[in-house]
Amino acid sequence: MSAPFSAPFIITIDGPAGVGKSTLARRLAEALGVAYLDTGAMFRTLALHMAQRLGGAHFLEALPQGPALQSLLEECLFALQGAGAQTTLLCNGEPVGDAIRSEEAGMMASRIAKNPQVRDFLKQAQQGLGLRFSLVAEGRDMGTVVFPGALCKIFLDAVPEVRAERRFKQLQELGEAAALESLIRQIRERDHEDRNRPIAPLRPAVDAHIIDSSHHSIDQVFEAIMEAARQTGRDAPPSCPMRRKDRALSHEESQVLLERGKYGVLALAEAGPEAWPYGLPLSYVLMDGAVYFHSALEGRKVRVLAENPRVCFTVVGDAEAFYERNFTTSYESVMLFGHAVLVEDAEEKYRALFRLAEKYLPEHRDKAEGDIRQSLARTAVYRIFPEAVTGKAKRRKKGAKAL
Repeated sequence: MSAPFSAPFIITIDGPAGVGKSTLARRLAEALGVAYLDTGAMFRTLALHMAQRLGGAHFLEALPQGPALQSLLEECLFALQGAGAQTTLLCNGEPVGDAIRSEEAGMMASRIAKNPQVRDFLKQAQQGLGLRFSLVAEGRDMGTVVFPGALCKIFLDAVPEVRAERRFKQLQELGEAAALESLIRQIRERDHEDRNRPIAPLRPAVDAHIIDSSHHSIDQVFEAIMEAARQTGRDAPPSCPMRRKDRALSHEESQVLLERGKYGVLALAEAGPEAWPYGLPLSYVLMDGAVYFHSALEGRKVRVLAENPRVCFTVVGDAEAFYERNFTTSYESVMLFGHAVLVEDAEEKYRALFRLAEKYLPEHRDKAEGDIRQSLARTAVYRIFPEAVTGKAKRRKKGAKAL
């Protein structure tokens, strides 16, 4: 095993219905040899499951809440099988069927997507898959909510008429009857709902590559996406083999250490011939697969990160000196490499600060909301999505004497 090993590589493709997300995401996943995550299929599958369990589409008018809804949601366990175009989405161990592709399933999915509890359940399921697989994740809020630390974010768009025509041809291939004018109307209604819902509205991430596919062929759009992915790859951290491979931590062990670590050290690199290395201790929290830390709005750290966002973040776990034929130590540590990105979204900032308060002062959790809201505008929050991770440990053997 060598280190750093690549963390799961995630590319997000967001956009409204009918822009070619599914076709392009499958093709990109195939080209990269990674799994394809169709998050819209997860919403559709969940909507059909709920309709079946609750007696039909009218369940939308009286959706259960709280524990009852959570119990219903947890009846669906999602998994992935295969890679590229051969990726299969499984629900409770079974491949999802063509029934989820109906217009009715799509409308039901859009309705349940407004429910915060439903969205949170699927977001956690999607993030869980992203921790285990490199993915091309397709949906409507992948780059803004589910995988805000994704290394490459794409937002596809096209005018409603072009999207309706594409959908019309797709339904014809499936042997389903459809009226073009009706599809145009449905797409406009769906756009309105998706772009104006209060939770995770459809919009491009601030750092997304926006591509209008209205007047471009699939091949042209695919090449634009591939170029964006190649640009991301050029800025990836270098590989560095670990000398003592017998002490390497697995990715899962490294994640556990990041989750339970108390503090970390952020290493920055200033630019210019007169620059000096710069490292500083930080409180942090691991949230949605990324490391978050807070800062003042100005200062040396902020200036350096603006010039060069490439960072290395290190967390040291348990360490102890002892004697075992000679003086030595037991230890565990993890280093992650990535780009420190300033968080612009107010809700993401709030969540990160609230999680920091929960981590370090759980007994004062009830006071956190008010204090955070008051200080939100004068606080900067940064996100580091792991682009490479290396973990190392040396364990103390039984009988060794502590110093």
